[in-house]
Amino acid sequence: MNSFFSFAACAVIGLTLSSCSLGHSASDDVTSSNPAVALQAQKVVDLQRQVDAQKQAYKSRKEVVKDREQAVDNQKEQADIEKKKLEGLEQQLDGAKQNLKGVKTQAKTQ
Repeated sequence: MNSFFSFAACAVIGLTLSSCSLGHSASDDVTSSNPAVALQAQKVVDLQRQVDAQKQAYKSRKEVVKDREQAVDNQKEQADIEKKKLEGLEQQLDGAKQNLKGVKTQAKTQ
C-alpha cells in the first residue's frame, strides 16, 4: 500500500514538474485529446485545489489557536494579579490579628 502512495506521489510530482517545465499548468492538460492525460491532469487539478483549501484551513486553525493561547496567557496574568492581591490581603489580615492580640494584651494589663 505504501508503494502505491509513493508511486502516486511521484506521479503527481512528475506531472507537476513536467507541466512547469513545459510552461503550462495541469489545468491546460485537462482539455487534452489524450484521455489518460486529461484524466490525470484533472486529478492533479483536483488535488491542488484540495491542497490549497487544506493550507487555508490549517492557516485559519493556526490563527485560532494563536488567539486562544494569547487569551489563556492574558487570563494567567489576571489570575497572577488576583493571587498577589490575595497574598497582600492575607498579610494585612495576619498583621491585623497580631495587632488585635497586642491590643488585648495591653488592655488586660491596664
